[in-house]
Amino acid sequence: MNLRYVIIAVVIVVVVIIGVVFAWHLIYKPSGPSFNELFTYTNTNTYTANYNYYIYSNIAGQVSTEDYTFTYSQRGVADRYIVVTTTSAPQMSLYIVTTQLSNGTMIQCIAEPLYAGCTPTNQTFNLVYLALPIVNSSSFTLISTQKILGYNAYCYISRNTTMLGNVMPSAIQAGLGSVPVNVTSEVCMTQDGVPLLIRLSVFTILSISGYSAPINITQSLQAISVQDGVYLSSNATTLLKSLGINETG
Repeated sequence: MNLRYVIIAVVIVVVVIIGVVFAWHLIYKPSGPSFNELFTYTNTNTYTANYNYYIYSNIAGQVSTEDYTFTYSQRGVADRYIVVTTTSAPQMSLYIVTTQLSNGTMIQCIAEPLYAGCTPTNQTFNLVYLALPIVNSSSFTLISTQKILGYNAYCYISRNTTMLGNVMPSAIQAGLGSVPVNVTSEVCMTQDGVPLLIRLSVFTILSISGYSAPINITQSLQAISVQDGVYLSSNATTLLKSLGINETG
């Protein structure tokens, strides 16, 4: 066969394949609300969820993993109740309550094995803010829809570069706070903004005296149960009273 016709045939096949792939992406590109739309609900809705909380780190070949159970409960913009418990023995728990007092003052109360007390605060938060050090809502792109715990979840991803100190405050003390790192943030939420999956991945390679030292850190929160419209008010009130707080808003 004439080589010229072989080349023409190959070119035609390649063009057809590219066209099919392009059409596939046009047809199957996920559609749904923007990250910012659901994130607005995340700030204000009422729900309680239990999560598996997992942390993996590989710092210059030193690998470690940590596992926790994580209960997060919120009501509106002010009330938050959190319990973080280690899965290994002996189990230890951290309790956090944020609420507004009847005089309008916002307080945050903490109870852990080594400390317990309440202090005024001037900010509220949500679970996405807690799990992701840097949240730029405009940088998240919808990548898929999934079924998680029976919910139709919208999943978003954001990739950016920041300084290691913004992700790991302890790196500042080690003199590594200004090291640039690649950060990938993933969030899957229900239609009313309940986070079902939050994953943060950090990667960089340090060059120390001619040696390459990778830093690879991943932390994830995977929901295992969700209660819409439920706030653990009695749990929060019991903890507040044990710390001497009796008048909430």
